Amino acid sequence: MRKKLSRSLTVALWVAVAAAVGGCKAPASSTIKTPGKALTIYTSMPPGGAADQRAQDMLQAEQLALKQAGGQVGGFTITLRTVQGSKLSDNARTAIEDPHAIAYLGEVVPGQSADSIGITNAVQLPELSPTDTAQALTQSTTAVPGSPKLYYEDYTTYGQTFARLVPTTAKEAAAMIQEMGLLGVRSLYIASDGSDYGNALAAEARKAAGSISIQSSPAGADAVLAASASDSAAAKVFNAAASSSTTVKLFGPSALDDQAFVALISPAAQRSLYVSTPGFLANQLTPAGQSFVSSFTTTYQHPPAPEAIFGYEAMTAVLAALRQAGTSANNRSIVLHDLLARNESASALGTYRLQGSGDTTLTGPFLFSHVRAGQLKPFTSIQSVG
Repeated sequence: MRKKLSRSLTVALWVAVAAAVGGCKAPASSTIKTPGKALTIYTSMPPGGAADQRAQDMLQAEQLALKQAGGQVGGFTITLRTVQGSKLSDNARTAIEDPHAIAYLGEVVPGQSADSIGITNAVQLPELSPTDTAQALTQSTTAVPGSPKLYYEDYTTYGQTFARLVPTTAKEAAAMIQEMGLLGVRSLYIASDGSDYGNALAAEARKAAGSISIQSSPAGADAVLAASASDSAAAKVFNAAASSSTTVKLFGPSALDDQAFVALISPAAQRSLYVSTPGFLANQLTPAGQSFVSSFTTTYQHPPAPEAIFGYEAMTAVLAALRQAGTSANNRSIVLHDLLARNESASALGTYRLQGSGDTTLTGPFLFSHVRAGQLKPFTSIQSVG
């Protein structure tokens, strides 16, 4: 509760700043319009993201989608602005200061959208995350009391303003359990880092476990799942497990799909590591997905990271919502409505629909990666049925 109150006060102050920048009082109505014919789409880069090839590829994929659209929708000129502060909340605050902001392509690391949803919601700025799987952001779960509304500052006025293009951690947990079953895992130890992200993932893994028994300690378990958004916490769990057993299988979620995490774990843990993340193997790509990969490779002279396709579709989805809004493309309420009503049959991701809850109808696939030559490399995929 203290965190909620603190965030509310911070957002209120920044809404006042945003209104001052726009030369007017904070709007009392439930609709916010941007002035003129210039619209800005903001994209949030994680701290240190400039050195992360995946984050760079995500940004370049968004730029590619905007370039292919000609930088315009109807009579509106669209600008993409990248923000990268020392904290993710700073990125969202920068966006709400701009009266021309029409959408926010949000956090790419699972769980981190919790730092920006309240800020963008307070000014009805639609936020679309390409890759944040954290279940509690859009769904009620007993693992996170009060979810999902606890993340919103003005849910009563503006309602749901956040959406994502990837399945939730509930689907990811089911995919991890399926992969464990294929590997012959019969006993599992689950370690949560205590975060909202970790607790919800752990709860879903226990729910999906089926015939796999859940152990109270890692001793003797066939597999260990680190339900964690913290590299250091997960590394501690994995290093200890790998030092005690040469056969244990170590499973990490998409929040750990990170070379910085790999650098923290021992060679023994690296050999036993399985990291899941939403994505597609090359032979699973739709024609539109193949076209994206080809265009990206030609434009930037290297193939995209698997996550980049979600950045491409995020920009595509926002542009489609602006196009659908027509002359009202500067009306955040209408753009949000059209975004959450997106029903796509031929996208780079395949057929999917965004729902009013902000969730996608996609259920996968989820890629699983091993460490090879010090790098995480996808080797198989699972279509979640959980």
